[in-house]
Amino acid sequence: MIESELSAFELYALHWDERDRAITASFEGPLDDAGRGTWDAPPEHDWVRFHLRFASVEDVEVRGWSYELPTGVEQVAVGERVSVTVTGEGTDVRFTSAPAVRVGSRTYKAGSL
Repeated sequence: MIESELSAFELYALHWDERDRAITASFEGPLDDAGRGTWDAPPEHDWVRFHLRFASVEDVEVRGWSYELPTGVEQVAVGERVSVTVTGEGTDVRFTSAPAVRVGSRTYKAGSL
């Protein structure tokens, strides 16, 4: 996924796997009519949750991590790799990796509180 596609979703978790030098980023957010087609969602579904796996992670820098959700996730192609930056209030995480691969997703009808 490119940066503009990620900006519509909230990053709610980063899972660090030091054994495989991988990071899995978990996102969720609302679906509009165009998004339903992208995610192959039924018409009644209005929310998507998905996970992107970044493999061959290198150059990790963590300058801060907050309990508040990050507000920005940027990935920029650098040759055959990507440079990833996660930022927000008190959060600054950076790394390089192989391009992200989607490893799971699901759509659903978000409930009201």
